[in-house]
Amino acid sequence: MERENIEALLRAYLTMQQMIEDLYTQADNAASKRNYNDASVLTAQAEVLYRAAENLGTVISEHEE
Repeated sequence: MERENIEALLRAYLTMQQMIEDLYTQADNAASKRNYNDASVLTAQAEVLYRAAENLGTVISEHEE
């Protein structure tokens, strides 16, 4: 895979990692306010993104070789 395309995938991966962190932080904030419904939704979405980011990380590592 061309280097510029790998770099695009890496930027997407890093952006996803930041989004995951933001979602977990907001979930913690919601839970501390006893807003458990919001916390649950935020956590679930963070987990979905986490799995997608892991898959993307695998793709990146396979194509960097």
